[in-house]
Amino acid sequence: MKLFEYPETRLPTYDVDLEAPPDVRWKHIAQKEAKNIGRLLDDVVGLCSARARRFPLVVRPLVIAAGKGLAGLGGRVVDMIAGCFGEEYVAEIRSIAKHADQPLSHVMLGNLTYDLCQMAGIYGLGCSSYSCNIDGMPTLVRNMDWVWPRSTGKHSRLIRFHRGNDYYTSVSVLGCVGVVSAFCPGKWAVTINQAPTEGATMSYFQWPVLQRLRYVCDQMGTYRDVVTGLQEYQTMTSFFAHVVGTRPKQHTVITGLGDCFRRRGMKGDKLVQTNHFAGHRDLEELNGPERWEDEEGQEWYCDSHDRAKSLTRRLKAPPRTLAEARSKICTSAVTSTDTVQQMVFQPASGYSKVWLRG
Repeated sequence: MKLFEYPETRLPTYDVDLEAPPDVRWKHIAQKEAKNIGRLLDDVVGLCSARARRFPLVVRPLVIAAGKGLAGLGGRVVDMIAGCFGEEYVAEIRSIAKHADQPLSHVMLGNLTYDLCQMAGIYGLGCSSYSCNIDGMPTLVRNMDWVWPRSTGKHSRLIRFHRGNDYYTSVSVLGCVGVVSAFCPGKWAVTINQAPTEGATMSYFQWPVLQRLRYVCDQMGTYRDVVTGLQEYQTMTSFFAHVVGTRPKQHTVITGLGDCFRRRGMKGDKLVQTNHFAGHRDLEELNGPERWEDEEGQEWYCDSHDRAKSLTRRLKAPPRTLAEARSKICTSAVTSTDTVQQMVFQPASGYSKVWLRG
């Protein structure tokens, strides 16, 4: 199916009041979307359970618990992780499990899918992003190719997090409290791309990546606050964060390596990021092969370099309009059936559009 602009889907935009107690913020969403949350989590649990032996020993009990619906075992893992980054988001996760009538182990697994897949060496997020200036305003264009599971697109929703009159909008996945892509009008836009794990430090006792981005977004600070906040604390696994602000030079890709961070800015008139290290020679040497065979004999192909090359070629003639900005990423080398979300953000003008795979 094709990508549909969000209004065409007739899906709601939900509100999460950050001034409300954590255990009630998601109550309405969880109750209204309970069946959809259950369907998505069933897909996630099925995929993870089939590959349980690939996960590290420390978190393997969570995967096994989820597969068997053992909430108690999942709860102990929840408690362990809560001690690493505080209770607020864990209270939200518990609330979603309660009001959607789902095992806590399932909801926790859904919220840690990115980090756990990184730890298990499962690469299912072929994301692409680029930024440039249109009419002097930073514009961020992004595809999310999240195939773990493929039902992610139809289970995505726009969620407006607000505190008083301040707000930002997240392109969220049902049942998950973390942030993958977000837009704060007049301030910033940010997206996460999956990064290689080679050269990175992985730790079970640091912030999960998407919850870390959620925390930074919840502050609703400036572009500089977002860039600084994403580099303040270690994370469980590696990531790329593409951030733009409202001024022509406010373009940054942060490479998170778990325990340290690198930054690169726009060179020339564009900044492109896919899923391999770029702009740092020592890290580029760690990029894996484009084709390989896993231990089960299955052949894999990573198209990250091809996507980056395609975008770079198409951006030799920079987009002059926001419609043209989207067209640059809508090429078969970059946008495929794996693309479940697509978006164009321009914080300075307040422009944001999102497309979902049906």
